[in-house]
Amino acid sequence: MSDTELRVVYWTDEEYTGQITATVKSGQFSAQGAAWFDRTHVKGTFLTALRAFPLPSVGPPTLAGGFWAEGDPRYQCHLRITIKPHDSRGTLLVQVDVSSEVWKTPDADMQNSATVRFRAEYAALDRFVEEFEQVLDGTRDVAILKGITN
Repeated sequence: MSDTELRVVYWTDEEYTGQITATVKSGQFSAQGAAWFDRTHVKGTFLTALRAFPLPSVGPPTLAGGFWAEGDPRYQCHLRITIKPHDSRGTLLVQVDVSSEVWKTPDADMQNSATVRFRAEYAALDRFVEEFEQVLDGTRDVAILKGITN
């Protein structure tokens, strides 16, 4: 893994639903998380939104998944990827939030979580979107979004 990147893999035993695992690294920080998604929904929403230029700063493309539904007091988001504009030069900010699963309320204080951020460029995002679609289609093993290193 280079100094700054997001790697996404997809595993499924069904036609539409599968687990997306994201591994992110920026400098000394790294984390990994996973959640289950409908691949057709990911392609039709998140990947479609990432193809916009410029990306919106309000309501940016976000992929989020976990247990239960948002608004439910038991809701847990295990994987969230958000990509939005960062500065006036066209640099993007990639934010990846991951957390471990908690199955019982007494375990809630043992949940681990991490947020890792890095900057990227539109050209790298374009490649990532194409690779991510291929990963979801089963024709590629991993999609990689390379970040800008300082």
